[in-house]
Amino acid sequence: MRRDYDALVVGTGFGGAVSACRLAQAGLRVGVLERGRRYRLGEFPRDWENPLNGWLWEKDQGLFDVRPFSEMTVVQGAAYGGGSHLYANVHLRVPKDGFERGWPSGYGRAELDPYYDLVAWMLDLTPVSERQPLGMPPKTTAMREAARAMGREGQFALLPLALNFGEPEVMRPNKFGVPQSGCRHCGECDIGCNFQAKNTLDLNYLAVAEQHGAEVGTRCEVTRIEPLPTGYRLTYTDHGTGADQTVSAPVVVLAAGAVNSTELLLRCRDEYRTLPELPEQLGHRYSGNGDYLGFAFGTTAALEPSRGPVITSGIVHDRGTGSGHRWFIFQEGAFPHEIAALIQLLDEGDPRFAGLLRVQDEALEAIRSAGRERIGTRPEGTDEHTAVFLAMGRDTADGRISLLPVSHDLRISWNLGDNLGLYETEERFCADMAAALGGRSGTNPLWRSLRIPVSVHNLGGCVMADDPADGVTDTGGEVFGYPNLFVLDGGCLPEATGVNPSFTIAAVAERNIEAAIRRITGRAQWCAPEREFAVPVPDPLDDVRIPVGGTPAPSAPGTGLAFTETMRGTVRGGDPHEEAAPARLRVTVTAPVLADFLDDPVHPMAATGTVHVRGVTGTQGAKVSGGVVNLLTAGDAPAVRRMLYTLPFFGADGEPYLLDGVKDVRDHGRFDIWGATTTLHTTVRRGHTPNGAALSSGVLRLGAVDFLRQLTTVRITGTRNPVRQAEALVRFGAFFAGSVWDVFVRPRIPPTGPLARLFRTEGASDD
Repeated sequence: MRRDYDALVVGTGFGGAVSACRLAQAGLRVGVLERGRRYRLGEFPRDWENPLNGWLWEKDQGLFDVRPFSEMTVVQGAAYGGGSHLYANVHLRVPKDGFERGWPSGYGRAELDPYYDLVAWMLDLTPVSERQPLGMPPKTTAMREAARAMGREGQFALLPLALNFGEPEVMRPNKFGVPQSGCRHCGECDIGCNFQAKNTLDLNYLAVAEQHGAEVGTRCEVTRIEPLPTGYRLTYTDHGTGADQTVSAPVVVLAAGAVNSTELLLRCRDEYRTLPELPEQLGHRYSGNGDYLGFAFGTTAALEPSRGPVITSGIVHDRGTGSGHRWFIFQEGAFPHEIAALIQLLDEGDPRFAGLLRVQDEALEAIRSAGRERIGTRPEGTDEHTAVFLAMGRDTADGRISLLPVSHDLRISWNLGDNLGLYETEERFCADMAAALGGRSGTNPLWRSLRIPVSVHNLGGCVMADDPADGVTDTGGEVFGYPNLFVLDGGCLPEATGVNPSFTIAAVAERNIEAAIRRITGRAQWCAPEREFAVPVPDPLDDVRIPVGGTPAPSAPGTGLAFTETMRGTVRGGDPHEEAAPARLRVTVTAPVLADFLDDPVHPMAATGTVHVRGVTGTQGAKVSGGVVNLLTAGDAPAVRRMLYTLPFFGADGEPYLLDGVKDVRDHGRFDIWGATTTLHTTVRRGHTPNGAALSSGVLRLGAVDFLRQLTTVRITGTRNPVRQAEALVRFGAFFAGSVWDVFVRPRIPPTGPLARLFRTEGASDD
């Protein structure tokens, strides 16, 4: 590497490769710094028995960088070509409605489609088909048939892949003069393709960059950025020699990946103080892209998961509104034959499953033991009846990457509570798919036992925005306050893409580096030379049909909550001289999926049980059918909540009736929490609708003894996992207590002063 360049690019994933290519084509002297190794044909690690031999970054700069934070496990790639060596080749555009929430001005499908088309030409995208030399993989056909059986065929799609589907045994130069062979359907896309059948970035964008003079330093990890009067000086560690070196340039493109780019800038601002004016929003709006990993074991048909590209198809789930909106795409996976035994470790029926949750040495031995096994040592065909699934969706994108105050260790804070609805819906969808395939579902141990998500699509932290108060870079990816310092990787994306994000990262980089080159060079009409070859390419998700009201809800049970409530009192008709009639109810109220209940603003719970009203139901009472209890919904003022009881039944005369009740939860000045939450103002009506004629009205109350009994009836449904049961109880308790707080306590806190600062929820630090 030289000591100075016209432009420096840090990282060679989709943002870095695009930037290096275009800057070099524009005639700039470009230096590229990549912390990982350059893997040539046949050089990717394949020691199946030892997970430390060439696989892990922490062990001699291996291929995979796995960072287990307390609230999120991050998986990243480290190689010349970045994540393109480890991703599943899928290129999907963000659907039009995916740009409606947090994207800055100038972004949408109309603006990005020309750049998507350019990336599509560079990467030669094509789906699998029967016309290809190896045809359609069995798992793809099974996925389509399962979608049909689930009533989701209209949301099924074959996905565009960055793969060479030519003759598998023949090496031919691609359009950029780099030799490639055809895909062998070996299922090794996610661990580095040793046949150069993947259209990875080193075979196209980066090859073009080097053909135009870009100079590349691999195993060079940038650790510091300092401003100079004429640009920036970068300090990097050469892992080949162990020495620190410096290099400078007027223009720097940071594209080391969302987590690494954000960490580097955080250290430059908060630890080294070399970039002290970086925006306060640095590290905010992190997203795991709603990633969920699942499995199916013991399927009826042989899926042959080791045959084919890793991912070939997907099914879109789109249901709900507001905070209860669940949008994700569910994709099938694959794995090499050699790790079939390792995959079986994730089946809860395997006795070694628990070993994955033990201390590191025991876990590694369990992995080595599985790795030493070969297909012939397991029951015949076991691996062929296994499936791997990956879902990704629109999460809340409100996590935070930060440095701890004293140690400066990196931390990722993730809003698990507000994303549980998405994760659980993905998990239930996985169970539905496993059932449709005749198998049983499974999930990764971190999620099952510890509720720690795993993300292979980390986004945000350096997000684009129209204003420095809202982000770190402007709409062109240039860091606010630091001219010609750009972030052009997944870190600049302001929201979860909900789909495989590589296509969008590359398209945004194409858009922004084009604008930067025009300004830097003064050539207002400059564009990528390949733009003349790019043509509009359809996206399969544009043809997905979403039914009115959304796609079906998963049928697999979710983690729910139920309890039984008994209330007693009297009701009377309109005649004040009429004797009051005893009345009581005993109902079991259930939230089948607690996350959906919490996300729905009206908080509905199904109610079943018995109503007794003298003179209407008879001595045995009447069965409640189709009842609903809306728990702590918004009232007529910010500090008011209501509990609504809608309990239809048939009276002794066979006619329909309705017990229509409300608990008016507000502070009448007496701080009477007990009275407000246990007093039901009740009306008995003719018919099953709330506008039926009123027969009688009165008050039912929850007594102290009945309340104690009610506590013993609380149960968690849909899971036997004690961690999930405890988690559900805590979440429901927090919801109930938070509602009571908002009604009775928060209005009493002065708007200013120490109490206001103590209980402020917005803008508070989470460190």
